[in-house]
Amino acid sequence: MNDSAYGKLVARLGESGALGVGWRGAFLRTPRSPFVPERIWIEDGPGGYRPITRQDSPEEWWAKVHADDVVVTQLDDGDDNGPGVATSSVSMPTLVARMMAELDLRPTHSVLEIGSGWSTGLLCERVGQDRVVSVEIDAEVAARAGSALESAGHRPLLITGDGTQGFPGKAPYDRVSSTAAVTRVPRAWVEQCAPGGVAVTPWGTPFCNAGLLKLHVHGEHRAVGRFTGSVNFMWVRGQRPPAAAPMSDRTGSRYGPSPIEPGLALESVHCAFAIGLRVPAVRYREAWNVSDPEATRRLVLWDGNGSEAVVFYDNWQGSDAVRQTGPRNLWGEVTAARAWWEAQGRPEFTRFGVSVLPDVQTVWLDHPGNAVTTM
Repeated sequence: MNDSAYGKLVARLGESGALGVGWRGAFLRTPRSPFVPERIWIEDGPGGYRPITRQDSPEEWWAKVHADDVVVTQLDDGDDNGPGVATSSVSMPTLVARMMAELDLRPTHSVLEIGSGWSTGLLCERVGQDRVVSVEIDAEVAARAGSALESAGHRPLLITGDGTQGFPGKAPYDRVSSTAAVTRVPRAWVEQCAPGGVAVTPWGTPFCNAGLLKLHVHGEHRAVGRFTGSVNFMWVRGQRPPAAAPMSDRTGSRYGPSPIEPGLALESVHCAFAIGLRVPAVRYREAWNVSDPEATRRLVLWDGNGSEAVVFYDNWQGSDAVRQTGPRNLWGEVTAARAWWEAQGRPEFTRFGVSVLPDVQTVWLDHPGNAVTTM
C-alpha cells in the first residue's frame, strides 16, 4: 500500500509539470520514506509542533510522508529543551522536483550538494554515486542519510561539515545544489563550480525567505543568474537571521499613524521579497491577543539590534497605531520600500537576479546594471 501511495505522489508530480525531463524514473526508484526518521513533527497551532512516531501513529506518519508537503524532522538543532524552531526537514516533493529540473543535469555531470538526504538519493540515481559529493553539517542527519543511501545501494562521498565551504577535494563540479537557503551565496560554491556550470540554491532575506536562485558560473569565480521561482527552505546554519525576540521596553517610543494599511506590506510574496531587498536585517511576525484577536492584531518588526516597530491593523490611521523604538524607523523603511516596489511596476521576484563577484554580490532588477542592493 505504501509503494502504491508513493507511486501516486510521483504521478501527481508528473501531472503538475514539476518533474523535469528524465527525472520520473529517479523519483520512482528513490522512495521518500527511508529518509524520514521514526519521529517527526506535525504542525500544531500557530508556529507550534507536536511529535509523532511511525510506531505509535503509523497512519498519520505515512500520510505525512506521502503528502506533497515538507516533513519536519528536527527542532532546535536536536536540543530537546529548545524553543521549538524547525531546523531540519525532508523537503516538499514539488520543490525538490523543481530544483532538480533547474540543475539541467546530464548523466556525466558531477554534483556538489549541500544538505544530505532524499535529494542525495535522487542525484545518485540520475548521475551515479561516484559523481555525487554531499556535505551535511548535522552529524545525526548525515548518519541517517548515509544509512538510507546504503540501503538503497548508493555510496556517494558524504562529508560531515559546513556546506558553505563546499568540498574542494573533488572540485571543480559541474553543478552545485543546495537544499538550504542563504542570504549570501557562499564564495566556495562559485569557486568550486566549473566555468559553464550551474548553481541552484534557495535564497532569501530575513524579511522574506522565498527565492530560488539559478546561477550560471563564468570564469574568474564570477556568476550571474535570476530567481526562477518561489521556494521556502530552512537556512544554512551559518546564515540564519538573528532569532532575538522583539523588545518589550517602551522607553523613548515614538507614536504615530500608519501611511498604509499594514497588510499591504505582506500582500504578496513579490511585494515582501522586494521589501526584504530594500530593508536590511529586518524580521517580522504577526501577533494578537486570543481574547480579542481583531482589535489586537498587529505586525511586529525588529532588526535584532535595538530597533522595533509595532503596527496595529485596527484603526491603523490613528495617532497611536504605530509604536517605534530604537534608532531605525523600521515601519517608515518598510512603507518606503513598498512604495519603491509600486513605482517599479510591482515586479514579480522572477524579474530580480544576482551577480556574484569575488568580493561583492549585487541583487538587481531586470538586468545586472540596475542594482537594487549590494552585499
